[in-house]
Amino acid sequence: MKKKLFAILLSIVMVVGLLPVTVLAADSTVYDIWVDGVQVTSENKDNLCSGTVSYDPTTHTLSLNNATLDNDTMSGYGIKTSIPSTLKIRLTGTNSITRTYPNGGVGIDLNFSNSVEITGDGTLVINVIGENYDGISTGADVKISDKARVIINSKGGLGIAGRMVEIDGATVDSTGLYAGIDAHRLKIVNGADVTLKATQDKRNGAFIRKDNEGNGGDIELAASKVKATSYYPGLYAAGDLTVNGGEVNCTSTADGAIWAKGNILIKGGAKVTTDGKFPMGCNGTFTVEEAEIDAKNTSENNIPAIFDECVPVIADGYHLNYAKAVDSEGTEIDLLSSGTQYFALYKNVHFITKAVYPVSFIVAPVGLTNVVVKVNGQEVTGSVSLEAGTYPVEVTADNCKAYTGNITITADAATHTQTIAMTYLPADYTKVDEAIAKAKALNKDNYKDFTAVEAAVNAVVRDKNITQQAEVDAMAKAIEDAIAALQYKDADYTKVDAALAKAKALKKDDYKDFSGVEAAVNAVARGKNITEQGEVDAMAKAIETALSALQYKDADKTTPAPAATATPAPTATATPAPAATATPAPAATATPQHTIPQTGDTSNPALLVVLMLVSGSAAIGTAVVASKRKHNR
Repeated sequence: MKKKLFAILLSIVMVVGLLPVTVLAADSTVYDIWVDGVQVTSENKDNLCSGTVSYDPTTHTLSLNNATLDNDTMSGYGIKTSIPSTLKIRLTGTNSITRTYPNGGVGIDLNFSNSVEITGDGTLVINVIGENYDGISTGADVKISDKARVIINSKGGLGIAGRMVEIDGATVDSTGLYAGIDAHRLKIVNGADVTLKATQDKRNGAFIRKDNEGNGGDIELAASKVKATSYYPGLYAAGDLTVNGGEVNCTSTADGAIWAKGNILIKGGAKVTTDGKFPMGCNGTFTVEEAEIDAKNTSENNIPAIFDECVPVIADGYHLNYAKAVDSEGTEIDLLSSGTQYFALYKNVHFITKAVYPVSFIVAPVGLTNVVVKVNGQEVTGSVSLEAGTYPVEVTADNCKAYTGNITITADAATHTQTIAMTYLPADYTKVDEAIAKAKALNKDNYKDFTAVEAAVNAVVRDKNITQQAEVDAMAKAIEDAIAALQYKDADYTKVDAALAKAKALKKDDYKDFSGVEAAVNAVARGKNITEQGEVDAMAKAIETALSALQYKDADKTTPAPAATATPAPTATATPAPAATATPAPAATATPQHTIPQTGDTSNPALLVVLMLVSGSAAIGTAVVASKRKHNR
């Protein structure tokens, strides 16, 4: 028994020893992605294609950095994956995938359920020549975004095949035998630049079809540049086609350049140019908002540029501002006033539509009369429909300055109501200025109180408008009233009063003629004001003049002074009277001098002394009296 067991074990060992030996790295991980025929593992993921390709399994990102994938002798696929996630391909530099294998070879091949997203700022060039093999192929979604640039040339298949193809801001040039893009939905947005071409007859630059459930078939182009060329329509949508801004140029060598089985909507200022035997049309509604469409019929026959089954309808809020056509004989016809219903009659049609907005005007302040609003020189009543742009506006109204300015109309509803603020004409200050001039011409020092005039002048406010004219007129009246109420100061009678005092101090009987003084005094008029000061001063001068003309009466020479006869005058030099020596006394010459006879009798010396003393006293008394009279004179 033991020998049998040993023989069995030995046989097993020998058999195992004959098997090929396979060494498996315990830490190695393989991934469901192949690059240029090499499966990516944890060992080579960072050094694929001599270090120009790397793979991050955590983010499912394949990075191409100036990579060249052309080893199609080992595999029919440049990049192939079945990872259960979206494959992200990031481009740096210039990269290429070349598949020259005649019997097959897809540039980027993904499982039916796998999507791919290409990003970065690099370039990827895909050249595939195998029959029925595509540049990029998936049953899911394809997105090319960022600043990526993808160039595809699939000579035997489709440029890009997927469920949903989105090109967001990227540059794509895709040429295929059957179509540049074949998908259930196409979206080109955000400034993308896309060129699509089908090289085989009876094919489309973009063939966007519905899925098996009847969903999809739509094309959405927004703010991008799209060019499509093919035998059949460059852009074909089994559903709806929408162009929102940007430029679209489509050419068909044998059919319609643009065709949709659903509806066509062109808006956002898009510019669409078509060349084809049946330039453009749809099975649904062809609606145009703001756009420029140039439909050219390349056929020799007079086939309408736009099919009569779908003549464009200008949407509400938009209108034609340019429309010309060319008939089969080459004659240009202006259709601006005819409307779109005539577009189907002509070979070539070029028209432009613009959005218009009902613009209304509010003129403030409320209550103005005879308000007239003009836009571009045309009078506007109520509201007016205007395109986006800037317009000159003129507004006039009673009692207001004429308004001139510009308004800017945009799609923003806030610009569709324009408020014009008018400015009232200024009030008339002519009367105020005249009253102020009167006040300034016055000398305030001539008046008892000038403050009321100054207050009225200072109360003038200069910013009143014509609606406040009554207030301005009241300012003028206040100044005039204050001026009218002014009172002059009294004249100065000081000199008059001084002259009068002099006249009253005199005795008119001492003078030959005192009547001149009396007349001047009687001519004094009281109550004069400061403006009559000259008259008052003349009164004072008249009195002074009359006083200076007075003459004393002559002295009475026949009647000697009593004191002179009673007392013989002693020698004049015996009495030192200062006044008597300065002014000779008139009475002294009128008094006769009586000398004492010389008898030689010396027996009465006492009597002689007495007589001398009496005579000296009399002389002194006479001199004093004479001095007083001279002073009084």
